[in-house]
Amino acid sequence: MALTLELAERFLAAAKAKAQKEGWAMSLAVVDTAGNAVALARMDGARWMTAGVAQSKAFTAASFRRSSRDVAELAQSRPALIGSISDIVGRPLLLAGGGLPLIVGGELIGGVGASGGTEDQDIECAKAGIAAIGGE
Repeated sequence: MALTLELAERFLAAAKAKAQKEGWAMSLAVVDTAGNAVALARMDGARWMTAGVAQSKAFTAASFRRSSRDVAELAQSRPALIGSISDIVGRPLLLAGGGLPLIVGGELIGGVGASGGTEDQDIECAKAGIAAIGGE
């Protein structure tokens, strides 16, 4: 299965609906397996930096095939590894909750990120978006 713009837009719509229901102003990102942006949205009222943060969380989750929160835990035990990977790929990893790998039918097709709330709120929005597209 490939990540399509239609899937990315469905993720955005569901994650945005969750954020609106809760009264959170979020930025939401969907990236492919290489971490390239497929879709990005910054809701009205979301701080300017949340768009870049959401994209970096999505990149981190796609790159490691695990949540950005799990990568943060890995970084505590292996900081040199995480620093080296970030240097090698030349893109920032973001070690905070809110980035999730996008796995559909057992296959990694990208990553998603949410930013603008607490880490738990970001994760809730990302999970709502993933659920809407049948992801794991």
